[in-house]
Amino acid sequence: MKYSLTCPVCNKVYAGTSNVFSCPDCDAPTVVAMNLESDIAPGDEHSLWRWFDLLPLLDRECIVSQGEGLTPLVDAPRLGEELGVARLLLKNETVNPTGAFKDRQVSVGISKAQEDGAHTIAVVSSGNVAAAAASYAAVAGMTCYVFTPANAPDDRLVQARMYGAKFYRVDTLSSSLIFELVDATCRARGWHLLSTAGLYNPCQVEGAKTIAYELAEQADPLPDWIIAPVGGGGLLGAMWRGFKELLALGKIAKIPALVGVQSSACTPLLKALAEGLTPDQVVANPVPVGNTIAGAIADDILFDAYTVLPAIRETGGCGVAVTDNEMLAAETRLAMRAGIFAEPTGAAPVAALAKLRAEGVIADEDSVCCVVTGAGFKDFASAKQIVKPPRLLEPTENAFMRIGYE
Repeated sequence: MKYSLTCPVCNKVYAGTSNVFSCPDCDAPTVVAMNLESDIAPGDEHSLWRWFDLLPLLDRECIVSQGEGLTPLVDAPRLGEELGVARLLLKNETVNPTGAFKDRQVSVGISKAQEDGAHTIAVVSSGNVAAAAASYAAVAGMTCYVFTPANAPDDRLVQARMYGAKFYRVDTLSSSLIFELVDATCRARGWHLLSTAGLYNPCQVEGAKTIAYELAEQADPLPDWIIAPVGGGGLLGAMWRGFKELLALGKIAKIPALVGVQSSACTPLLKALAEGLTPDQVVANPVPVGNTIAGAIADDILFDAYTVLPAIRETGGCGVAVTDNEMLAAETRLAMRAGIFAEPTGAAPVAALAKLRAEGVIADEDSVCCVVTGAGFKDFASAKQIVKPPRLLEPTENAFMRIGYE
């Protein structure tokens, strides 16, 4: 058996092909447990699918890929010096096919949907998942429905519409409510819910754990800290599980401390950590959602609470909230000190690092990796708040000769 599904509460095991996504005894969402007994080595594919043996797909013929993964790990000495850390690494996920790390999860998710015989997929998204799902659905020849919260900026959804997805804006800010409605619709209509939240399908979130595999290959040694944005928590939870697999395989000696970053307008992770909440308490109690430019990390519950909470607690990490202004400042720093144009959510880890250095949580001798999750072209409206418009220049030699002396 290549993999099984296990309950994170009672540890009951179900066959991977059984599609038991919720434990009948505990009502907890199941997680994927790979069979690590065989000799596992990366293949030759130039994508995350080189790790096929560690991903929950049985039939290679069902793979839907656009070369996602294998993103660069960038050394950023100028930005690191400015933030006061010994070494700063940037995992640049902006170079994925649709510009965000979500391509990893969607590639695995839509490949799994194809293996299960699906022809129509549905996603809940304010931007990045919508673009990835619509793009990969176009490659696979599937119909794609996208349901977005009322506050999702229209500019962020243009990319997905270009790929031919069918769009519906739902008149609520509650992601959890939309998920409930879409889940019920998928069950009734026979659609495949392509969620990157393990709460609805444990297989689809697995694509993100390949970031951990790549970091173990690219960084020598692994950094002391890894900082990543948290909406539902799937990214950080999956990375933690990837590192745990590498630990079990003897590929690494220790898992870095994991830090989750949220918008100060929506902080279910910080609430859970501060109050010592259990995953089931977090999932059952949505938090208010305020206005923020970082809609991608403004989920009212932690859909992956069962993995992201132990990821932080067991590695000695923490949660950080950052404001819109702090994210915009970090977006500027990333661009001007490291040459990476990121959307506000993608820059959030840099904003969190600045905060953690100021508070003394991260020491100046520490090494840090920030996961830059999405490209700046996803949100030009936010970028326009930062940059100045071009100056009008007269087409004369005199005007050109005065440049730099004004």
